[in-house]
Formats: sequence, structure tokens, C-alpha cells
Amino acid sequence: MLRNERGYTLVELLTVMAILSIVSMAIITLYISGVRAQANMDATFSAQTSLRVGLDKLRGDVHLACSETAQSATSVTLSMPVASEGACDQVTPSVITWCTQGSGSVYGLYRIVGSSTCSGGVKYADFLTGGSIFTYTAQNSPSGSYALPRLHVDMTLNTQPANATTRYHVVDDLVFENGVRS
Repeated sequence: MLRNERGYTLVELLTVMAILSIVSMAIITLYISGVRAQANMDATFSAQTSLRVGLDKLRGDVHLACSETAQSATSVTLSMPVASEGACDQVTPSVITWCTQGSGSVYGLYRIVGSSTCSGGVKYADFLTGGSIFTYTAQNSPSGSYALPRLHVDMTLNTQPANATTRYHVVDDLVFENGVRS
């Protein structure tokens, strides 16, 4: 009776182990690629959300600002009304500077209160692909339009600089609602 109960041979065990290891490696590879894709998607979503929050804060500042006092392609300094007076003709307006800081292919969008220099401040966005994002247009431009001054913002965000297909582009024209018409 015991002679008829045979076990598995070594060749059968090795064959099953080889098949099991191939299937396990395929499952592990799929799992790891899924985890990486989820991490990339989370980073992209977080960066896009931060950029939108920063753009909303910048839009609010521009709408409240009386004018811009200094402007370049990488920064803009806004003259804000004093909260107690609420008017744009005060003697010493407060200032807020928005600027990009970074190097190479990654820049951040910063907001600095009370300073016209681009150092320190609160970072509102990261992973910008360029630092030149601001273009200021004065009031009454084009001539005879009676248009308010505006700030054109053109930002491209990419959390994976090596992959050009993952770019997120935002363009907006922000109007100085307290600006002077000509």
C-alpha cells in the first residue's frame, strides 16, 4: 500500500517553482509600475492644484492692486491700497512681489509681502518649466481702448521634465480693477 503512494520528483518541484517565480515576477512588475504611475499622478495633481491656488491668489492681488511699481518677465511688484484707507492714493502703499525663483528647468512661483526683491516669501507653485511668465500691458493699450492695465501670465508646469507629454499649460490675463483708465 505504501509503495503506491509516491511523492513529487525533484524535476516536478523545480518546474512548478520556475513557473511560480515567472508568474510572481510578472505580478510584482505590474504592481510596481502601478505604484509608480500612481505616485506620478499624485505629484502632478498636487503641483497643478498648487499652481491653481497660486494663480487665484495672484489674481486676487492684481484685482486689488492700484498698479504695478516694478515689472520684469520674472517678477512683478504690486502697489496695494492700505487696508485702513482702502484707496489707491495713499502716501505709502504696501507692496507685494510675485516672482519666479529657480535654476535649470525647474522654477517656483513665490509671493513676498512688503518687499520689492525676490527673496524668501511663500512658494505657491513648483515645477514651472521657465521663469519668464509675466507681461505687463499699460492702461489704454491699444490706444483709444480705455482698457485697464493688465498682467498677462503664461506658465507651464511639468513634474517630469524628461517627459514633454506631461506638461500643463496655464495662460491668463489679470486686470488691475483699481487701475486708472486714460
